[in-house]
Amino acid sequence: MTKWLASIQSLDEAKILLPSLPDILDIKNPSEGALGALNAVSVASIIDFIAKRCLTSATIGDLPMQAEIINPAMQAMATTGIDYVKVGLFPDQHLTDCLAEMATTIQQLSVPVIAVLFADKMPVQNVVPILKRYGFTGVMVDTASKDGQHLLEHWPITRLCEFIDKVKRQDMLCGLAGALRCGDVAELQCLGADYLGFRSALCRNHQRTTQIELSLAMQIQQAILNAEALEPRVGLLQKG
Repeated sequence: MTKWLASIQSLDEAKILLPSLPDILDIKNPSEGALGALNAVSVASIIDFIAKRCLTSATIGDLPMQAEIINPAMQAMATTGIDYVKVGLFPDQHLTDCLAEMATTIQQLSVPVIAVLFADKMPVQNVVPILKRYGFTGVMVDTASKDGQHLLEHWPITRLCEFIDKVKRQDMLCGLAGALRCGDVAELQCLGADYLGFRSALCRNHQRTTQIELSLAMQIQQAILNAEALEPRVGLLQKG
């Protein structure tokens, strides 16, 4: 069953979500870009508060595709007690070389690394098999430009299905994010991704830099549960 991820920007937001925690609590700084990072001390305080009630992940920032910058950022974030480190991959002619230079660090980390690709800024390289080769555990697709456009405005369902299939063929975790709305859950749940990620849908008027609201998180949680309940019936109809 597809699970859900909620991105938070502070310990206060972690406390807000405590009555309705997601499967993965993702830690980022939305005011600093698509994958803006909180400092390691702040991340560690959130991890301590969550105390293994759910899985956690954290971004390392919108960094240039330079291994000498990315590697220490991954290492620093891994020391916080996080369950997954997330690394954004942006278009760059030297991206493949960068990934190769990251491989040893990734393999030596105590936590798995998730790559984040961007539907509106995809690399020209066919990176998914490369990511598997160099030790990444999973791949998410997100949106880089936080201008109100959501994932389904960048990629049609057919392309999302192709992406999910490509990731699954490499036996990697697969996630979908990018200004997803509560109303997208039913359509996306049946595609077979491991996780759906939310931030703006948890904030009033979809303003991703404002504070999340518990009631909106509970709506997402209920939509996930409703889609799970419906999925077996959809499967029976398809077989019929």
